[in-house]
Amino acid sequence: MTSTQPTGSAGAPAYVISVATAEDIPDILALQARNQISRGGALSIEFPAEWFERAVKDMPVVIGRREGQLAGFLVSSSQEATRHLALSQAKYRAYPAGKEAYNSGPLCIAASERGRGLAWKLFEAQRSLLPGREGVAFIRRDNAVSRAVHAKYGFQEVAAFSHAGVEYLVVSYSAVDAS
Repeated sequence: MTSTQPTGSAGAPAYVISVATAEDIPDILALQARNQISRGGALSIEFPAEWFERAVKDMPVVIGRREGQLAGFLVSSSQEATRHLALSQAKYRAYPAGKEAYNSGPLCIAASERGRGLAWKLFEAQRSLLPGREGVAFIRRDNAVSRAVHAKYGFQEVAAFSHAGVEYLVVSYSAVDAS
């Protein structure tokens, strides 16, 4: 997928949705940094550039730009790509996803773009690139906005776990469940 056509209805922002390349990583890192919990955001892990370099080669990282600026991203990654992280290990203990399942996330939307439909467009792009596969994510239990966004798009809460004193939910999207 390399859609360079702006998407948006009358009055809605026009986004250019595409698959990230290595050239997009500096913008992804900057947006990720602005959205860490330590900076008032909701992202639980700050991945380094090297991780994103591997991620864009491993599976689709979908991005949305508006007027040339990165407005959001949604990472797809293989289970192997995150199994070394303690938080992911806790997720897999709580919910041993199927062999073909992929990690859906992190999802990061710029503060100025929230509530404008970009998350939906990124999920749609991710699903079109990974048809028929289960997407699995984790969300902090206290992140009501992310829980609502994921639920609206058909993710189901399938497990819960605690890591480092924080409560998380595991959510799953199955192409079978969505039909």
